[in-house]
Amino acid sequence: MRVFLIFVSLFFFNSCIASDSTYTIKINFLYGSRPAKGYHKQESKLFGGIKGGHVNIEAGGKVLDFTPGNNPLFPQNKKPSGGFSINQSVSWDGDDKWKTIIVPVSEKQYMELQELFDSVAAQTPYDYAIFGMRCAAASYDVLSKIGLFKEYSNTKNVTTHFYPKLLRKKVLKWADENNYTIISNEGRSSRKWESDKGLL
Repeated sequence: MRVFLIFVSLFFFNSCIASDSTYTIKINFLYGSRPAKGYHKQESKLFGGIKGGHVNIEAGGKVLDFTPGNNPLFPQNKKPSGGFSINQSVSWDGDDKWKTIIVPVSEKQYMELQELFDSVAAQTPYDYAIFGMRCAAASYDVLSKIGLFKEYSNTKNVTTHFYPKLLRKKVLKWADENNYTIISNEGRSSRKWESDKGLL
């Protein structure tokens, strides 16, 4: 009887762990870029150039983006025009250089993230600004609120994650340490893409 109870306990324990680890989210990075040599007429300049790019969070078939509005230089937090939005997919494709980190989360973290998606999209907590919160800092803020990273003040967050590569460096190191799945795409040769050299 004792052996049977131990077996049943182990079965339920393992089932709980298995069910708790079936939830995943994606952290998507688009790399900064500029037109490659000889392609300046075909390719356009993009905001930020090599130090640009984008980052968003994907879960449950929804993508949370943080994008600029009408006041991109300094934040207008009382009347923000830029902020969070929910989209059905990422805005880049197979022609772009991107990297996706697949992160297992608990059911509690997954549900908290879904609630955050809805709440920040309905009413953004801060404005998008070049000298303020942008996509990297905003994404870090959301991820920290479900316990994946340490929470920072907005000021420290902005200075630490001023552009996507600074956050990508942290996330890739963290993903490598935890053996998370990383999917990469190299992007078209008509653009000069940002490099990950020396990140890990």
